[in-house]
Amino acid sequence: MLYNKNMKSSIKKILILYLLFAAARASAEEISAAFMREHESGGIIYTDKKTSVQRSMVTFSTERILRDGRVTYRYAARGEGDYDEYKNSVWDIEAVMEERDGLLRPIYSLDRFKDKDGRAVIGHEKRFDYDKQKIYYTVHDPGGKITKKITFPMKGITVDSATLTDFLKTFAARRDEKTHKVFYLISDKAELFRITVKDLGIETLELPEGKIRAIKLRLIPNLGLLTGVANSLVPPTFVWYKEQEPHDWLQYEGLETGMGSAHITARFSPE
Repeated sequence: MLYNKNMKSSIKKILILYLLFAAARASAEEISAAFMREHESGGIIYTDKKTSVQRSMVTFSTERILRDGRVTYRYAARGEGDYDEYKNSVWDIEAVMEERDGLLRPIYSLDRFKDKDGRAVIGHEKRFDYDKQKIYYTVHDPGGKITKKITFPMKGITVDSATLTDFLKTFAARRDEKTHKVFYLISDKAELFRITVKDLGIETLELPEGKIRAIKLRLIPNLGLLTGVANSLVPPTFVWYKEQEPHDWLQYEGLETGMGSAHITARFSPE
């Protein structure tokens, strides 16, 4: 009788531990309304589109943070190689995004570039003030002193290069909706562009890990009177996401930072 009682008690404890483990696992794999995972990490390989020579390698991580009823994500990345005019460099990027109404809204973004010997070169900082509907862009010299300060009006949903691929997951998922066709982008050269998203359907990508069915989007910048000329002279910009939810980002193809920069391909690389 005592044996049966102890046996039942042990089984009950095992079941409780199993349920707790299962609940924790389910929570860890939960996908948000903005198609973000709780934790994500990996690498990005940048190659020159024309020569297929690798330009740089970036490692990154994204973490969901719940605080005071707010859902935010902290993005951190470290790159090595060539990026725009910064040759043989090392750079760090950090950004914070808030999830609201199924969309990601950047709150803060900062990048710092160093030369191959570890000496600071330049830093770019962006702060998004949704109360004042302003975006504050500042450039810092090697000593941290502000050398340029620009204030942009917030004309609509706006992102930068650090937050672009995460942000566009929602556009990929809701590409059939008319409300998910336009956003604004602040380039690394402190230029604000209105971007129209065009759905190009499903394409099979040939990646190192195999063939993957992907949603293909084209990003078309509005350059005012130069838009028609630019579309014929500037290489088009494409972004690919997995067809299945949560629509993980797979690949980017276009200019590295803006007009005059390298034509590159950026590809996600699992750790």
